[in-house]
Amino acid sequence: MKYTKNEALVVANEFITEVNKLEKKYNMTFNSDTGDVYLSFKSNEDGKVWDNISLGWKGDGSSIIVIEEIKIKEKIRQSALDKLTEEEREVLGL
Repeated sequence: MKYTKNEALVVANEFITEVNKLEKKYNMTFNSDTGDVYLSFKSNEDGKVWDNISLGWKGDGSSIIVIEEIKIKEKIRQSALDKLTEEEREVLGL
């Protein structure tokens, strides 16, 4: 469906109203920092009051998905390892 800017603003407000209802229903909120989108929720884990779940896209035009934190951490780990010289890898036993 295509919209004019004004029509899109009306529909966007309707969409956000529905999202707000879902936030209340599931006690989670959509948030964004520096382009990252995530759901915030009150945590029942010791030492935590709030936590969040990262959301994102596969980059192929697909819908928003929950990003698996383990995959993100593994990518960061691999990126860090890729920066090591052969000598550093050897010293670290890699």
